[in-house]
Amino acid sequence: MGEKTKLKLLYVLEILKEDSDEENILTASDIVDKLQAKGIISERRSVIRDIKTLEAFGYDISLYDENNKGYYLRSREFEEEELRILIDTVSASKSITVKKSRELIDKLKKLTSKHLGKKMLGQVYVDEKIKSQNERIYYNVNALTEAISRNRKVNFKYTTYNVNKKLEYRKKGKTYKVSPYGLGWHEDNYYLIGVHEKYDNISHYRVDRIEGVEILDEKRKVIKEYSNEAEFNMADYINKTFNMFTGDKKKVKIRFKNNLINPVIDKFGKDVFLTIDGDEYFIIHSEIIISQGFISWLLQFGSSAELIEPVEVREIIKEKVKELDNMYN
Repeated sequence: MGEKTKLKLLYVLEILKEDSDEENILTASDIVDKLQAKGIISERRSVIRDIKTLEAFGYDISLYDENNKGYYLRSREFEEEELRILIDTVSASKSITVKKSRELIDKLKKLTSKHLGKKMLGQVYVDEKIKSQNERIYYNVNALTEAISRNRKVNFKYTTYNVNKKLEYRKKGKTYKVSPYGLGWHEDNYYLIGVHEKYDNISHYRVDRIEGVEILDEKRKVIKEYSNEAEFNMADYINKTFNMFTGDKKKVKIRFKNNLINPVIDKFGKDVFLTIDGDEYFIIHSEIIISQGFISWLLQFGSSAELIEPVEVREIIKEKVKELDNMYN
Protein backbone atom coordinates (compact mmCIF):
# COMPACT_ATOMS: atom_id res chain seq x y z
CA MET A 1 0.00 0.00 0.00
CA GLY A 2 2.97 2.30 0.61
CA GLU A 3 4.01 2.14 -3.05
CA LYS A 4 0.45 2.94 -4.17
CA THR A 5 0.33 5.93 -1.82
CA LYS A 6 3.40 7.36 -3.57
CA LEU A 7 1.49 7.10 -6.85
CA LYS A 8 -1.67 8.75 -5.48
CA LEU A 9 -1.30 11.87 -7.62
CA LEU A 10 -1.27 9.74 -10.77
CA TYR A 11 -4.29 7.77 -9.59
CA VAL A 12 -6.18 11.02 -8.99
CA LEU A 13 -5.34 12.05 -12.57
CA GLU A 14 -6.50 8.67 -13.88
CA ILE A 15 -9.82 9.00 -12.01
CA LEU A 16 -10.38 12.49 -13.44
CA LYS A 17 -9.63 11.23 -16.97
CA GLU A 18 -11.80 8.12 -16.77
CA ASP A 19 -14.70 9.14 -14.56
CA SER A 20 -15.21 12.88 -14.91
CA ASP A 21 -16.60 15.19 -17.56
CA GLU A 22 -18.93 18.19 -17.67
CA GLU A 23 -21.98 16.00 -17.07
CA ASN A 24 -20.28 13.79 -14.47
CA ILE A 25 -18.67 16.04 -11.87
CA LEU A 26 -16.83 14.36 -8.97
CA THR A 27 -16.69 15.66 -5.42
CA ALA A 28 -13.51 15.28 -3.38
CA SER A 29 -15.34 12.58 -1.40
CA ASP A 30 -16.14 10.71 -4.64
CA ILE A 31 -12.45 10.68 -5.50
CA VAL A 32 -11.53 9.53 -1.97
CA ASP A 33 -13.94 6.58 -2.41
CA LYS A 34 -12.50 5.70 -5.81
CA LEU A 35 -8.96 5.82 -4.40
CA GLN A 36 -10.03 3.53 -1.57
CA ALA A 37 -11.39 1.05 -4.14
CA LYS A 38 -7.87 0.99 -5.59
CA GLY A 39 -6.37 0.30 -2.16
CA ILE A 40 -5.27 3.87 -1.37
CA ILE A 41 -6.41 5.53 1.86
CA SER A 42 -6.69 9.31 1.53
CA GLU A 43 -8.69 12.30 2.74
CA ARG A 44 -10.51 15.17 1.06
CA ARG A 45 -7.89 17.86 1.79
CA SER A 46 -5.12 15.69 0.36
CA VAL A 47 -7.14 15.02 -2.80
CA ILE A 48 -7.86 18.74 -3.25
CA ARG A 49 -4.11 19.48 -2.95
CA ASP A 50 -3.41 16.84 -5.61
CA ILE A 51 -5.99 18.37 -7.94
CA LYS A 52 -4.48 21.85 -7.52
CA THR A 53 -1.02 20.39 -8.20
CA LEU A 54 -2.31 18.86 -11.45
CA GLU A 55 -3.92 22.17 -12.40
CA ALA A 56 -0.66 24.03 -11.69
CA PHE A 57 1.14 21.53 -13.95
CA GLY A 58 -1.17 22.46 -16.82
CA TYR A 59 -4.20 20.15 -16.71
CA ASP A 60 -7.42 22.02 -17.48
CA ILE A 61 -9.51 21.04 -14.45
CA SER A 62 -12.77 22.71 -13.46
CA LEU A 63 -12.61 23.36 -9.69
CA TYR A 64 -15.31 23.52 -7.02
CA ASP A 65 -14.80 27.29 -6.70
CA GLU A 66 -15.86 27.63 -10.33
CA ASN A 67 -18.85 25.28 -10.63
CA ASN A 68 -19.97 24.83 -6.98
CA LYS A 69 -20.30 21.07 -7.54
CA GLY A 70 -16.87 19.47 -7.61
CA TYR A 71 -14.11 18.61 -10.07
CA TYR A 72 -13.84 17.41 -13.66
CA LEU A 73 -11.28 17.35 -16.46
CA ARG A 74 -12.46 20.10 -18.77
CA SER A 75 -10.30 19.58 -21.86
CA ARG A 76 -8.42 16.60 -23.27
CA GLU A 77 -6.14 15.75 -26.16
CA PHE A 78 -9.27 15.24 -28.28
CA GLU A 79 -12.62 16.94 -27.88
CA GLU A 80 -15.80 14.85 -28.13
CA GLU A 81 -16.58 16.00 -31.68
CA GLU A 82 -13.00 15.25 -32.81
CA LEU A 83 -13.19 11.71 -31.43
CA ARG A 84 -16.59 11.32 -33.06
CA ILE A 85 -15.06 12.12 -36.46
CA LEU A 86 -12.14 9.72 -35.92
CA ILE A 87 -14.42 6.90 -34.75
CA ASP A 88 -16.80 7.39 -37.70
CA THR A 89 -13.84 7.41 -40.11
CA VAL A 90 -12.54 4.12 -38.72
CA SER A 91 -15.98 2.49 -38.78
CA ALA A 92 -16.54 3.56 -42.41
CA SER A 93 -13.09 2.63 -43.73
CA LYS A 94 -13.18 -0.30 -46.16
CA SER A 95 -9.47 -0.99 -45.69
CA ILE A 96 -9.65 -1.83 -41.97
CA THR A 97 -11.07 -5.21 -40.95
CA VAL A 98 -14.01 -5.52 -38.55
CA LYS A 99 -11.71 -6.81 -35.80
CA LYS A 100 -9.15 -4.01 -36.24
CA SER A 101 -11.92 -1.41 -36.51
CA ARG A 102 -13.35 -2.46 -33.16
CA GLU A 103 -9.90 -2.50 -31.57
CA LEU A 104 -9.14 1.00 -32.86
CA ILE A 105 -12.53 2.35 -31.80
CA ASP A 106 -12.00 0.88 -28.33
CA LYS A 107 -8.64 2.67 -28.08
CA LEU A 108 -10.15 5.96 -29.25
CA LYS A 109 -12.97 5.57 -26.72
CA LYS A 110 -10.39 5.46 -23.93
CA LEU A 111 -9.22 8.97 -24.84
CA THR A 112 -12.30 10.40 -23.15
CA SER A 113 -14.29 9.64 -19.99
CA LYS A 114 -16.03 6.27 -19.57
CA HIS A 115 -19.38 8.04 -19.76
CA LEU A 116 -18.70 9.82 -23.06
CA GLY A 117 -16.97 6.71 -24.44
CA LYS A 118 -20.04 4.60 -23.73
CA LYS A 119 -22.28 7.25 -25.26
CA MET A 120 -20.21 7.41 -28.47
CA LEU A 121 -19.87 3.63 -28.76
CA GLY A 122 -23.63 3.28 -28.65
CA GLN A 123 -23.84 5.40 -31.81
CA VAL A 124 -21.23 3.47 -33.84
CA TYR A 125 -22.22 1.16 -36.68
CA VAL A 126 -19.58 -1.04 -38.34
CA ASP A 127 -20.83 -2.38 -41.69
CA GLU A 128 -19.25 -5.83 -42.01
CA LYS A 129 -20.26 -6.12 -45.69
CA ILE A 130 -17.84 -3.40 -46.83
CA LYS A 131 -14.91 -4.30 -44.57
CA SER A 132 -11.62 -5.81 -45.70
CA GLN A 133 -10.88 -9.41 -44.70
CA ASN A 134 -7.10 -8.86 -44.60
CA GLU A 135 -5.95 -8.86 -40.96
CA ARG A 136 -2.36 -8.15 -42.12
CA ILE A 137 -3.14 -4.61 -43.20
CA TYR A 138 -1.31 -3.07 -40.20
CA TYR A 139 1.80 -5.06 -41.04
CA ASN A 140 1.49 -3.98 -44.69
CA VAL A 141 1.26 -0.30 -43.73
CA ASN A 142 4.25 -0.54 -41.37
CA ALA A 143 6.40 -2.40 -43.89
CA LEU A 144 5.50 -0.10 -46.78
CA THR A 145 6.11 3.02 -44.67
CA GLU A 146 9.52 1.69 -43.67
CA ALA A 147 10.41 0.91 -47.30
CA ILE A 148 9.40 4.42 -48.38
CA SER A 149 11.47 6.04 -45.61
CA ARG A 150 14.48 3.86 -46.49
CA ASN A 151 14.13 4.46 -50.25
CA ARG A 152 13.83 0.70 -50.91
CA LYS A 153 11.84 -1.51 -53.29
CA VAL A 154 9.35 -4.09 -52.04
CA ASN A 155 8.06 -7.48 -53.15
CA PHE A 156 4.49 -8.59 -52.50
CA LYS A 157 1.66 -10.70 -53.87
CA TYR A 158 -1.57 -9.08 -54.97
CA THR A 159 -5.05 -10.53 -54.54
CA THR A 160 -8.40 -10.11 -56.24
CA TYR A 161 -11.87 -11.62 -55.86
CA ASN A 162 -13.06 -14.28 -58.31
CA VAL A 163 -16.68 -14.87 -59.33
CA ASN A 164 -17.07 -17.31 -56.45
CA LYS A 165 -16.37 -14.39 -54.08
CA LYS A 166 -13.09 -15.93 -52.98
CA LEU A 167 -9.78 -14.06 -52.82
CA GLU A 168 -7.12 -15.41 -55.14
CA TYR A 169 -3.66 -14.25 -56.22
CA ARG A 170 -3.32 -12.18 -59.35
CA LYS A 171 -0.90 -13.36 -62.03
CA LYS A 172 -1.12 -16.89 -60.59
CA GLY A 173 0.69 -15.82 -57.45
CA LYS A 174 3.68 -14.20 -59.15
CA THR A 175 5.50 -11.60 -57.06
CA TYR A 176 5.11 -7.89 -57.77
CA LYS A 177 8.30 -5.85 -57.42
CA VAL A 178 7.41 -2.20 -56.81
CA SER A 179 9.22 1.02 -55.89
CA PRO A 180 6.86 2.53 -53.27
CA TYR A 181 6.45 6.31 -53.18
CA GLY A 182 3.47 6.92 -50.93
CA LEU A 183 0.26 5.76 -49.28
CA GLY A 184 -2.98 7.59 -49.91
CA TRP A 185 -6.74 7.44 -49.34
CA HIS A 186 -9.29 7.63 -52.13
CA GLU A 187 -13.02 7.05 -51.65
CA ASP A 188 -12.60 5.01 -48.44
CA ASN A 189 -9.83 2.80 -49.85
CA TYR A 190 -6.14 2.89 -48.92
CA TYR A 191 -3.66 2.71 -51.79
CA LEU A 192 0.05 2.15 -52.31
CA ILE A 193 1.35 4.45 -55.03
CA GLY A 194 4.54 3.37 -56.74
CA VAL A 195 6.36 2.25 -59.88
CA HIS A 196 6.30 -1.41 -60.99
CA GLU A 197 9.68 -2.88 -61.86
CA LYS A 198 8.60 -3.65 -65.45
CA TYR A 199 7.06 -0.26 -66.22
CA ASP A 200 7.89 3.43 -65.99
CA ASN A 201 4.45 4.85 -65.19
CA ILE A 202 3.00 5.19 -61.70
CA SER A 203 0.59 2.47 -60.61
CA HIS A 204 -1.76 1.89 -57.66
CA TYR A 205 -2.46 -1.06 -55.38
CA ARG A 206 -5.13 -1.51 -52.71
CA VAL A 207 -3.24 -1.98 -49.43
CA ASP A 208 -5.87 -4.42 -48.16
CA ARG A 209 -5.28 -6.60 -51.25
CA ILE A 210 -1.52 -6.80 -50.68
CA GLU A 211 0.02 -9.85 -48.99
CA GLY A 212 3.51 -10.82 -47.88
CA VAL A 213 5.34 -7.48 -48.09
CA GLU A 214 9.12 -7.96 -48.22
CA ILE A 215 11.51 -4.99 -48.09
CA LEU A 216 14.37 -5.45 -50.57
CA ASP A 217 17.92 -4.18 -50.38
CA GLU A 218 17.49 -2.33 -53.68
CA LYS A 219 17.03 1.41 -54.12
CA ARG A 220 13.76 2.61 -55.62
CA LYS A 221 13.34 3.31 -59.32
CA VAL A 222 13.13 6.97 -60.24
CA ILE A 223 9.76 8.23 -61.50
CA LYS A 224 10.71 9.05 -65.09
CA GLU A 225 8.11 11.76 -65.70
CA TYR A 226 9.60 13.83 -62.85
CA SER A 227 13.16 15.18 -62.83
CA ASN A 228 13.40 14.58 -59.07
CA GLU A 229 11.29 13.05 -56.28
CA ALA A 230 10.50 16.45 -54.78
CA GLU A 231 8.43 17.32 -57.89
CA PHE A 232 6.05 14.41 -57.31
CA ASN A 233 2.96 15.67 -55.45
CA MET A 234 1.05 12.59 -54.34
CA ALA A 235 -2.13 14.43 -53.30
CA ASP A 236 -2.26 16.25 -56.63
CA TYR A 237 -1.67 13.01 -58.50
CA ILE A 238 -4.50 11.22 -56.65
CA ASN A 239 -6.89 14.08 -57.41
CA LYS A 240 -6.02 14.01 -61.11
CA THR A 241 -6.19 10.24 -61.36
CA PHE A 242 -9.79 10.08 -60.09
CA ASN A 243 -10.73 6.41 -59.60
CA MET A 244 -7.13 5.29 -59.24
CA PHE A 245 -6.62 4.04 -62.82
CA THR A 246 -3.61 5.22 -64.79
CA GLY A 247 -3.71 6.95 -68.17
CA ASP A 248 -2.46 9.93 -70.17
CA LYS A 249 -2.47 13.44 -68.74
CA LYS A 250 -4.55 15.89 -70.80
CA LYS A 251 -5.93 19.41 -70.58
CA VAL A 252 -9.72 19.15 -70.70
CA LYS A 253 -12.65 21.49 -71.18
CA ILE A 254 -15.97 20.21 -69.81
CA ARG A 255 -19.45 21.78 -69.72
CA PHE A 256 -21.69 20.95 -66.76
CA LYS A 257 -25.22 21.89 -65.76
CA ASN A 258 -25.26 24.22 -62.77
CA ASN A 259 -26.79 21.61 -60.45
CA LEU A 260 -23.56 19.57 -60.73
CA ILE A 261 -21.37 22.19 -59.07
CA ASN A 262 -21.02 20.16 -55.84
CA PRO A 263 -19.75 16.89 -57.39
CA VAL A 264 -17.45 18.93 -59.66
CA ILE A 265 -15.88 20.73 -56.70
CA ASP A 266 -15.66 17.41 -54.83
CA LYS A 267 -13.60 16.01 -57.72
CA PHE A 268 -11.60 19.00 -58.92
CA GLY A 269 -11.40 21.15 -55.79
CA LYS A 270 -12.41 24.78 -55.22
CA ASP A 271 -9.40 26.09 -57.17
CA VAL A 272 -10.58 24.63 -60.49
CA PHE A 273 -10.74 27.25 -63.28
CA LEU A 274 -14.45 27.83 -63.96
CA THR A 275 -16.41 30.12 -66.29
CA ILE A 276 -20.17 30.73 -66.49
CA ASP A 277 -21.81 29.54 -69.74
CA GLY A 278 -25.25 31.12 -70.01
CA ASP A 279 -27.91 30.70 -67.34
CA GLU A 280 -27.83 26.91 -66.98
CA TYR A 281 -24.22 25.81 -67.52
CA PHE A 282 -20.65 26.36 -66.42
CA ILE A 283 -17.39 25.24 -68.03
CA ILE A 284 -14.24 24.03 -66.31
CA HIS A 285 -10.68 23.84 -67.62
CA SER A 286 -8.35 21.40 -65.89
CA GLU A 287 -5.43 19.03 -66.44
CA ILE A 288 -6.34 15.47 -65.52
CA ILE A 289 -5.33 11.88 -66.20
CA ILE A 290 -7.66 10.35 -68.77
CA SER A 291 -8.70 6.93 -67.56
CA GLN A 292 -11.62 4.53 -67.57
CA GLY A 293 -12.34 5.81 -64.08
CA PHE A 294 -12.62 9.39 -65.35
CA ILE A 295 -14.81 8.42 -68.30
CA SER A 296 -17.14 6.40 -66.06
CA TRP A 297 -17.33 9.32 -63.62
CA LEU A 298 -18.28 11.73 -66.42
CA LEU A 299 -20.85 9.44 -68.06
CA GLN A 300 -22.80 9.00 -64.83
CA PHE A 301 -24.13 12.55 -65.33
CA GLY A 302 -25.64 11.74 -68.74
CA SER A 303 -26.54 14.78 -70.84
CA SER A 304 -25.80 17.12 -67.91
CA ALA A 305 -22.04 16.86 -68.56
CA GLU A 306 -20.25 17.19 -71.91
CA LEU A 307 -16.54 16.93 -72.60
CA ILE A 308 -15.77 19.55 -75.25
CA GLU A 309 -11.99 19.23 -75.58
CA PRO A 310 -9.68 17.55 -76.44
CA VAL A 311 -11.25 16.04 -79.57
CA GLU A 312 -9.45 12.69 -79.20
CA VAL A 313 -10.90 12.16 -75.73
CA ARG A 314 -14.33 13.22 -76.96
CA GLU A 315 -14.06 10.46 -79.60
CA ILE A 316 -13.20 7.88 -76.91
CA ILE A 317 -16.32 8.89 -74.98
CA LYS A 318 -18.44 8.67 -78.17
CA GLU A 319 -17.25 5.09 -78.68
CA LYS A 320 -18.09 4.25 -75.09
CA VAL A 321 -21.60 5.67 -75.52
CA LYS A 322 -22.03 3.61 -78.73
CA GLU A 323 -21.01 0.46 -76.85
CA LEU A 324 -23.61 1.17 -74.17
CA ASP A 325 -26.26 1.95 -76.78
CA ASN A 326 -25.57 -1.34 -78.61
CA MET A 327 -25.72 -3.26 -75.34
CA TYR A 328 -29.14 -1.92 -74.37
CA ASN A 329 -30.65 -1.96 -77.86
